[in-house]
Amino acid sequence: MNILVAEPLAAAGIDLLKAQQGWNVIVSNPKEYAQHLPGAEALLVRSAVKVTREVLAKAPNLRVIGRAGVGVDNVDLAAATARGIVVTNTPDGPTESTAEHTVAMLLGLAKRIKMGGAHLAEGRWGQRPAGMMGDEVQGKTLGLVGLGRIGRRVAHICGLGLGMRVIGYDPMLTPEQVQALGVEPATLDRVIAEADFLSLHAPAIPETYKLMDRARIGQMKQGAYLLNLARGTLVDEEALLEALDGGHLSGAGIDVFDPEPLPVESRLRTHPLVVATPHIASGTYEGRRRMETMAVERVLSFFRGERPPDVVNPAVYG
Repeated sequence: MNILVAEPLAAAGIDLLKAQQGWNVIVSNPKEYAQHLPGAEALLVRSAVKVTREVLAKAPNLRVIGRAGVGVDNVDLAAATARGIVVTNTPDGPTESTAEHTVAMLLGLAKRIKMGGAHLAEGRWGQRPAGMMGDEVQGKTLGLVGLGRIGRRVAHICGLGLGMRVIGYDPMLTPEQVQALGVEPATLDRVIAEADFLSLHAPAIPETYKLMDRARIGQMKQGAYLLNLARGTLVDEEALLEALDGGHLSGAGIDVFDPEPLPVESRLRTHPLVVATPHIASGTYEGRRRMETMAVERVLSFFRGERPPDVVNPAVYG
C-alpha cells in the first residue's frame, strides 16, 4: 500500500501507519505532496490541502481519503464519489476541545475578562467602570441551537457543572430525545428569546445561512450574550455589531467568521464587547492528536476490508 500523508500528523498516527507490514508511508507537506499523488492509494489530510477534482485526477490509484477534522469542505465530495473514493472524517475528535472553548468564552464574557485585562494593561486600577461589572452564570439560561456532540457536551458542563438552566433546539431530535440529554426542549424562537447566553452549534447548510440575522438577534433578551463556535455563516456580523453598539447585547464570543480569515479592518477584532479567537476552538494538543489518530484508524479499517466509521460519502457503498 502507498499511503500519502499530505500534512503533518501526530506521531502516534504515523507510527500506526509505519507499523503495517509492507506499507510504503510517504510523509510530505502541503507544498510538496502533489509529486507523490500518482502512486497514492490513500491520502491523509487536515485542512490546508484542498482535494479538488484536479488533485484527484493526478491520483488514479486513490481509494480512500482520511480527513483529520470535522468539516470536509476542502474535499470535492462529488468528484471523489464519482471515482468511488471513500472519504472519512473524525467528528468525535474535537468535541471536548470545542466544548471547553465555548464554556471558556461564556465565562470570559460574563466575567469581563477582556475588558478587565485591557483596563490593567493601560496602567489603571481602582474603581471599576460600570461596564466592567460582570454576571454570575449560575441559574442563568443557556440556549443551545444544535445538540450534536459539541452542543451536548456544552449542555453537560454548563448544566451539571455551572448550575445553569439549559434549553435547546435541534430539528433532528424529538422533544423526548432532547429531554433525555438533560436539556429542556424548546422551539427555535423560544430558545432565542429566553437565553441569557445563546450558543450556536449548527452546521453550515442553506437553512442555517445567517440564522442569526437582524430580526432574530432582535428577539434575544436585552443584555444577552451570543456565542458562535460552529460556522461563520450562521451569524450576520453587521447585525451583531449593531446590537452590540446599540446596547441590546452585552457581548459576543466568536471563533468562526464569514469570510475567513477575518479581514484586518473588521471591528470584530477590536470591539470591547467581543471575545474573538481565530478559529482555534478545536486546537488543543489532545484534540489534534485524537483527530489525527482517528483519521489513520479509519484508513486502516478501510484496508482491512471494513466499512470505516464516519464515511461522509456513503453513496460509494451503493
